[in-house]
Amino acid sequence: MPRFSFGPFMLDLEARALVREGEPLAIPARTLDTLAVLVQNRGRLLDKDELLSLIWPGTVVDEANLSQSIFTLRKILGDNRKDQRYIATIAGRGYQFVAPVMEITTETSRPGHTDLDPPQAVLESPPKHGRASRWRHVIGAIAVLLLATAGILRFVLRSHANVPSELIEHRLTFNSSASEVTSAVISLDGKYLAYTDSSGIHVRLLSTGEEHLIAATAVAPAGAFASVDSWFPNGTELLGHSREVGGRTSIWVTSIMGHSLRELRVDSIGWSVSPDGTRIAFSPTDRDSHRPEIWVMDSHGEHARKVLGLTAGVFVWSVRWAPTGQRLAYITMQRSGYSLETCDLRGTNRTVVLSAPGSNRWARSLWWLPDGRIIYSQAETADLEANLWSIGVNTRDGKPVGKPRRVTHWSGVDIKGLSASTDGTRLVLRKETIPSQIYIGELGVAGKNLHPPRNLTNDEAVNWATAWTADSKAVLFTSNRGGKWGIFKQEIADNNAQPLIQGRENANLIRVSPDGSWVLYSETSLTGNGRSRRSRLMRLSVNGGVPSLLYENPQGQLADYPCARAPASRCVVIEGDQNGARLTVTALDLLKGKGKLLRTVEKTPQAGFSWGLSPDGTILAIARGDEPEIHIRLLSLVGGLDREIAVKNWPNIASMDWSPDGKGLYCGSVNSQSGTLLYVDLKGGAQVVSKSSELGGGAFIAAVPSPDGRYLALTGADHYSNAWLIQGF
Repeated sequence: MPRFSFGPFMLDLEARALVREGEPLAIPARTLDTLAVLVQNRGRLLDKDELLSLIWPGTVVDEANLSQSIFTLRKILGDNRKDQRYIATIAGRGYQFVAPVMEITTETSRPGHTDLDPPQAVLESPPKHGRASRWRHVIGAIAVLLLATAGILRFVLRSHANVPSELIEHRLTFNSSASEVTSAVISLDGKYLAYTDSSGIHVRLLSTGEEHLIAATAVAPAGAFASVDSWFPNGTELLGHSREVGGRTSIWVTSIMGHSLRELRVDSIGWSVSPDGTRIAFSPTDRDSHRPEIWVMDSHGEHARKVLGLTAGVFVWSVRWAPTGQRLAYITMQRSGYSLETCDLRGTNRTVVLSAPGSNRWARSLWWLPDGRIIYSQAETADLEANLWSIGVNTRDGKPVGKPRRVTHWSGVDIKGLSASTDGTRLVLRKETIPSQIYIGELGVAGKNLHPPRNLTNDEAVNWATAWTADSKAVLFTSNRGGKWGIFKQEIADNNAQPLIQGRENANLIRVSPDGSWVLYSETSLTGNGRSRRSRLMRLSVNGGVPSLLYENPQGQLADYPCARAPASRCVVIEGDQNGARLTVTALDLLKGKGKLLRTVEKTPQAGFSWGLSPDGTILAIARGDEPEIHIRLLSLVGGLDREIAVKNWPNIASMDWSPDGKGLYCGSVNSQSGTLLYVDLKGGAQVVSKSSELGGGAFIAAVPSPDGRYLALTGADHYSNAWLIQGF
């Protein structure tokens, strides 16, 4: 069987080994197969379907597996997308191996040939040698073969245990944004999947796809949110919880056939069942959220006791049992950062497994595997993306063993809701995507109705419009097109966007100075020690160029920096405190930085808010996002009276921006199915301007008006969530 030489590498198909300058490399089996197929078909474009059939013959696998193998292979070869020395990506078509390759073979059938003849390059004529020369080459060949054999043996002995498994992904559900998967858990034997969507609880046998539906109304009242949290070890019962419209929560157990529903506890949500099935971890709830407490009760809902109580302002979630059942792992988050921790069943002997400052890389979910590893999903710098990581943890004392290891290299997806089979070979998770587009609509009389909007952007990226140029001819927006967050300007009559700042993962939230000459944006980074987070407010010409630092928040709590519109000149900085309980509003000078403190605003920790600065800069409108009826507080920044307006029959404000004349606000109201854009006058009267169904059908809607009041730049977002099965992690 031939060997192939390219660059400093030697690929030996018979030994199934890849060697770099005599040093064997650890490479997963499927990644090696991918390399072999590419090298054997060098110089030829291979489309993705052909590659999948050659690498996984007779098996139906998702295209994501090929992307993962290509990523891993490029990493091993020192290749990348920009410098494609070995593997070229042909956009929309496939891959091609482009490096020069020498094929080396050991021939055995040539007359006069012996097993001691050295290997020959197949395209070269062997030179003629005398007997002495021949034996010199024989000895050299033996030495080469011995070295190769020793290298392969060393490779097998040294790296067999370190060769990573091949990551395999299988998509399990194909729900639309109208019925997204809200929870999904795998049974402990790895044979069944239970998941929830708008129709109820689905229980599926994974080997056949056979599925049984438990109607949503069988476990919760109409309109309530229901979630499955965990399987019991007996494989016939599910732990779940529900939250009703009025805020009432309850924990329940149901059989997988939907019979014998038992409510265990009210005003609580469940987390997980212990490995032996005798105990349940849960947290009590208030109206707004669950408390920063972890409790344990028995499987009948009795003998509840508090294990751990955390301070106000700390959010705790994803509470999971150790494989031994003697410890709990959980994630906490506060304004200063997040941590993944463990404790024993008395709430003592707490350990911090890992932590990160700020909220830009917070962990989403975790599961404690039987081999001692904790696998968890962690956000990238951009909050809309996450990947899987793992870290070894001593199950006895909860202390970390080794360093975190990245498991996946996905982009464009968020990862939530991890659960695994008892043997640790199967992992179920939810992948969430939130693609969003920008639309332009022309406003009618008094800015209260909208002509049918049209697309300004049309791609698969996340695009977010928050400002216009002063002449009302172009929209300014952030986008993660190209894989990293950037700032773009696009004229409403043009199909192409001009990048102002590109390739900076953390460039976000565009605002424009009152005179329209400057773009303000923020970027968040870690300090030199990697333990704290800071936010930097940057200033950039509206035509592009080199940005300059305007202000730095060393605690990373920079929330917004809105500006009034000319002839007014006010800009303000809105910042949060470490506990998330207070906002400060401070004057901002675009040349000198922060100035006078204007207001402080008390708020509920962890609650989301929308706000907007009036065009004349005298009023800050602010509203809490999760209220059943919108209430907007109008706070004076010049010593005047504050007041509040109620928007009757409209819940959950998600966005807010003032009309150019200062007589009203454009507010986005959302529910689980759709979003509605309202024009709200300053007495609370509301008129529907647009619906998310006109912007692609998602549940989110936001709008920012042009300075001349003629147009709205609308952002509409879909939300997709589906269950996936992962193996080889």
